[in-house]
Amino acid sequence: MIYNGSCHCGTVKIQLEAESVTKAICHCLDCQKRTASAFSINGIAPREHFRVTQGKTKTWSYTSDSGKDYIVNFCGDCGSTLFGEPTRLPDVVSIKAGCLDNSGTNLGSMDAEVFVERRVDYLKPFNGVKQIVGMI
Repeated sequence: MIYNGSCHCGTVKIQLEAESVTKAICHCLDCQKRTASAFSINGIAPREHFRVTQGKTKTWSYTSDSGKDYIVNFCGDCGSTLFGEPTRLPDVVSIKAGCLDNSGTNLGSMDAEVFVERRVDYLKPFNGVKQIVGMI
């Protein structure tokens, strides 16, 4: 399957061509802060099947909630986060579902919820979804 996406202003475009994508809801404090929301929805896929097709991202690195370094890739013009690179998993990218075209956030059922210990009190676990303390 081919997934296309872009930042809000359209300057940076991405593409993923993969048979399967691990779909995860992340409740870590960093995702809450970066998205100004209670969680982020991510498609985790092999780096070899992913590419930036237009433009260039800016990056910002930090030590994540897991204690490992994480690189955020975002548009330098509009600020939209497009994908992340967990340095402890160098062969994968974490694509932010909200940047995907054609209702990208509707990826179907989720595979996992991660950092469930950080889930805000008003949310309940998704039925039938693997619950993981910390990172995948």
